[in-house]
Amino acid sequence: MAQRFSKTSPFAAALTEAWAAVVNSCRAIIAQRQYHPELYYMRGPGPKWREKHSQTGSFGR
Repeated sequence: MAQRFSKTSPFAAALTEAWAAVVNSCRAIIAQRQYHPELYYMRGPGPKWREKHSQTGSFGR
């Protein structure tokens, strides 16, 4: 079997090279799209929540 693939045609070599380029591009795209939890971090309740849940009208101010 090794003899069979030892002499590849120029078309097969170009096809293999093109496929490798596509795979490497996909890997680069996937590597860039990682999850960054700090982008979705919420710092706490906002003014609307305080307005709705406060009993005295002002929440700590």
